[in-house]
Amino acid sequence: KKYVSVFLAALMLASALAGCGSAKQEPTETTIPTEAAVTLEGTLEDLLNNIITEQPVEFMGGVMPIDLTDTSEDGLWAIKNNTGLENADKITEAAVFEPMIGSIAFSMVMVRVAPGEDTRAVAEEMKSGIDPRKWICVAADDLLVTGYGDVVMLIMLDSGSGLTAQSFVDAFGKVVGEPEFVI
Repeated sequence: KKYVSVFLAALMLASALAGCGSAKQEPTETTIPTEAAVTLEGTLEDLLNNIITEQPVEFMGGVMPIDLTDTSEDGLWAIKNNTGLENADKITEAAVFEPMIGSIAFSMVMVRVAPGEDTRAVAEEMKSGIDPRKWICVAADDLLVTGYGDVVMLIMLDSGSGLTAQSFVDAFGKVVGEPEFVI
């Protein structure tokens, strides 16, 4: 069983690396009529996968888009549980990278802020609204929120894992651009 598990893990990692490659998403600048802003190209799933390529983790994880159109109780719970936001009124896209199995306190979520919304204010709302004890039996004790252009990333993890939230903020900077803020 051990050998099969190791083989499958290596196979999944190889396929993920082949699918993602090492190509970085380069930011492009666009102008919104009332103010200049940077809109990052590519999906949030692509950006999260590129960050994990830049700052690897030692567990099997996966990226999952968050359905912002689901306003049922379960849908709103998923938005709150992953982003810290009460609803999707200020964002247009969201995705999360988390471990596939096990009790590992790690969550990296990205949201794309809606045009006209204050990116930093959304980031602050995410940080104050997220529950670092959302898992059973484990908790995150290292949490940072960063942003560039119209994208905000929240990273929280257990510092006992040997990883730091700052290392993922650094990877965010390499993949999308130098962060405009870190809170």
